[in-house]
Amino acid sequence: MRNSREQPRGSPATESLPEVPSGGFALLWIASVLVPLLILVVAAAWSWTGTEEDARIRALRTVDMLHEHALRSFETQEAILEAIDQRLEGMEWDEIARSRDVHEFLAALDRRSLPSGGIVLVAPDKQIVAGSARYPFEPIDASDREYTVDHAHDEAGTLIGQTVISRPRGTRVFPISRPRRLGATGSGWIVASFRPGYFEEFYRSVAEHERDLVSLMRSDGVVLADTNVPEGEIVGLSGESFVTAVRNSPISGIIPNQRGEDGVDRMLAYRVLSGYPLYVVYGLNRDVIVAAWLRDVAAYAAICLLAALLLLALTSRVQRAVRRERVALAETRVEMERRAEAESRLLHAQRVDALGRVVGGVAHDFNNIVQAMKGGAARVSRRADDPDEVRRVAALIDSTAARGARLIARMLAFARREQGRTQRFKPGGALREIGEFLDETIGSGYRVALDIAEPLPAIEADHAEFETVIVNLVLNARDAMPGGGTITVTAQTDIPAAEDTEPSSAQAGPYLTVTVSDTGEGMDEETLARAGEPFFTTKPPGKGTGLGLATARAFCEQAGGYLSIESARARGTSVSLRLPIDVDLQA
Repeated sequence: MRNSREQPRGSPATESLPEVPSGGFALLWIASVLVPLLILVVAAAWSWTGTEEDARIRALRTVDMLHEHALRSFETQEAILEAIDQRLEGMEWDEIARSRDVHEFLAALDRRSLPSGGIVLVAPDKQIVAGSARYPFEPIDASDREYTVDHAHDEAGTLIGQTVISRPRGTRVFPISRPRRLGATGSGWIVASFRPGYFEEFYRSVAEHERDLVSLMRSDGVVLADTNVPEGEIVGLSGESFVTAVRNSPISGIIPNQRGEDGVDRMLAYRVLSGYPLYVVYGLNRDVIVAAWLRDVAAYAAICLLAALLLLALTSRVQRAVRRERVALAETRVEMERRAEAESRLLHAQRVDALGRVVGGVAHDFNNIVQAMKGGAARVSRRADDPDEVRRVAALIDSTAARGARLIARMLAFARREQGRTQRFKPGGALREIGEFLDETIGSGYRVALDIAEPLPAIEADHAEFETVIVNLVLNARDAMPGGGTITVTAQTDIPAAEDTEPSSAQAGPYLTVTVSDTGEGMDEETLARAGEPFFTTKPPGKGTGLGLATARAFCEQAGGYLSIESARARGTSVSLRLPIDVDLQA
């Protein structure tokens, strides 16, 4: 009979494979890309903050250095102005204009000051009467200069003029001037000038990039020195936007983004020059900042790309592994179903084999039944005129047919009983039914004796397999007694001693012990050691499969028990099924 779980014959294992759900892996594929991308975005934002902050620190540090450089230069020029004022104390302007000593003094001071662009003395009539450039000095009109304008100097008396072309030398300079304080008649002015090129050369040396901006600027926006001014060109009023930007923070600060007249965006850092209406300004080219940031982002992008590729490869590998495992599980399930079907067929074949071996023993009984029925029929035909005899013979024929029908019914029931269904049943009733069946079928020279210690506890097992095992053991006992004899089947509950439990791992507690004993030939030690091995048999070919004891052992182990065999030559064999009893089940 086909098992209900059997796979239809001819259908490949892959036909029953479940579809691999794609939703979970679709999210995993997306996450493998989005997670590194999100990390890249966060890293890029964090990197931009760090890069911009680093640029701020560099710009402010550079501005501090520019401040110290400019402050030393202006303090030096202030000292020169003070020294000249003291040197001219008590001298009239005519005397100053004629004096070679004054000229040499001015020339010496000019040579000692690296940033100096020349020194001139301006009389109250706004005429330059002496200077460091040459001697004798031809007067030069200076009425158009910023320092000769009334009230041009601050409260401290110092004025820093815008960039001009020096008339004595014809070079680009910006003056720092103050009124003469120790003059005999009138005041006039002492003017020391700076070469913007001196500052611009230094500024270019500290700039990080050729398009960075470094400037020295008056507070009114007039640029005095600037790295972007071509040599020889005068700087005009170009700092109005800067003046507007620093109104809220006049001492120092940062302008994150300022576009210059050259169209370049820069981060501007500025600081006021202590004691002077001047600012030093450093503009860091934002292209440099962005380039540094992009380098960091490129490194992060490479790492995130590698991470994404690794995640994608891992996702692909996991997906393939899941598919392989699903295929393997499906194939295993199909193989298990096929194995279950094969086991079911094997068990059924064993039952049919056992039944076939029984049939050999009942052939004589069937022949007697047939002969009795034939003899009765002949007697009826001869004594048809004797109603009483006919009725008596008919009753005998009916009794004989009924006995044959019962025998056939028991054999069919045993052959048709299905395998593989575990159920709770009373083993005592099953043993009595099997005993009666076998007592009538194994042969006229044999007797099956039952010794059942009632009441036996119920067990949880395969009823049909239990019956098959008992039938096989009884038939083995019959085959071991070719001259006939009695086969004893006993059933009782007991608690075996620890040394009697064949597997050391067998559980302690009560067992149901069913023993099939014979008085036949028995087995020697070598044969006994191999008894129970699959396909091992001492019977001639065609007389046994060697699976009877192996099936009995597997049945016991599946039920949590074990099989024990006792045998000796010429003393018979006893095979015991020891099945554990579940105390909770009995309750």
